[in-house]
Amino acid sequence: MLKTFYSRFLMLFCISCLQFCSLTQIKDESPKINKVENGTKFKINLPEDHSSGYIWQLGENYDKSLIKDLGAVWHGNEKGVDFNLKALSVGQTTLSFVSRKYNDTADYKIFIVNIFNK
Repeated sequence: MLKTFYSRFLMLFCISCLQFCSLTQIKDESPKINKVENGTKFKINLPEDHSSGYIWQLGENYDKSLIKDLGAVWHGNEKGVDFNLKALSVGQTTLSFVSRKYNDTADYKIFIVNIFNK
C-alpha cells in the first residue's frame, strides 16, 4: 500500500514538472506585443548567471487581476531563470523585470502581454 502511494506521488510530481517544462514561452520585448490565450500558463526565460551575483526580479507594477505569478525556477547558469505565469482575464498589461545585485541595477526588460479569449 505504501509502495502504491509513493508511485502515485512520483507520477503526480513528474506530471506537474512536465507542465512547467512545456509552458509556452513568450520572447518579444516591448514595443512588440505578446498574445496569450486566457486561462493558459506561460513563461518568460531570462539569462541568469548566479556567479555574478545579479538576479532577475519581476516588478510589482503589472495588473494582478490579469496575470498570476506562479513563481520562478532557475535552471542553471546556461539556461537561466523561467518566470512562470498564468493568464487570468482578458486585457493587456506590462511585465517589467530588473536584474540587480543589492541596489545596483544592471539591466531591465519589459514585456507587453495581451490576453484574449479564443
